[in-house]
Amino acid sequence: MGASMLYQVLEPLPDRASALLTARTLLDRFGEGDPDDVSLDFLQIATREQFEHARRYFAHGAFNCSEKDLRSPGIAQTWRTLRSLGFRESEPGWVDTRLEPELAALWPLPHRANFMLTRGSTPSTFPVRDCDWYTEEEIDDAVEACGPLSLDVSWSSALRGLPAAKLCGVQLCLNSSWTGTGPEPDPGVHTVYLSIGTRNPEEVALDWLGRTGLRFGQGLWGW
Repeated sequence: MGASMLYQVLEPLPDRASALLTARTLLDRFGEGDPDDVSLDFLQIATREQFEHARRYFAHGAFNCSEKDLRSPGIAQTWRTLRSLGFRESEPGWVDTRLEPELAALWPLPHRANFMLTRGSTPSTFPVRDCDWYTEEEIDDAVEACGPLSLDVSWSSALRGLPAAKLCGVQLCLNSSWTGTGPEPDPGVHTVYLSIGTRNPEEVALDWLGRTGLRFGQGLWGW
């Protein structure tokens, strides 16, 4: 079977707290039992504000691009700047760095260049472990601390009334939105989605969505 479909719940979400509350309300209302899996990920750093906030908690990250994009003038200049600061590629298109304050001047990054926070190098000051399962208390702490950072939280759970449970659940995107290929940074925008799984016939899933009484956006390829 292919990927699940995600449907954005069209509710006003003015801040991170209201978005988290909406996601949990959906899980309480439609979820069947405890979630099978809870994941949490920080997305790429899209703005200087995000980078400067990340420095409060994270020690390391990595600039990356495809090998062919290294010939782009903007990316080539960024890589020269990184070399001048003492950072070197560990492989073509990948430069591991410390989150030094002078790196903030590189934003906005050139097209097709990205910067990601490196998992496993989180200082003890950040209230989230590097693990495969998170408690609801840890999610509370991460949402409180993330500020402008783009944060992706998903609860994999059967949805009451849908016949098949595979890849059903709730998706929360803070300072980000789902594009059909995954969450992408979208500073200041918070979105929540229901994932209807991979094994529910379209007509069954659409009828189920209609009976929720909620308003939804267009379906997007999801998990």
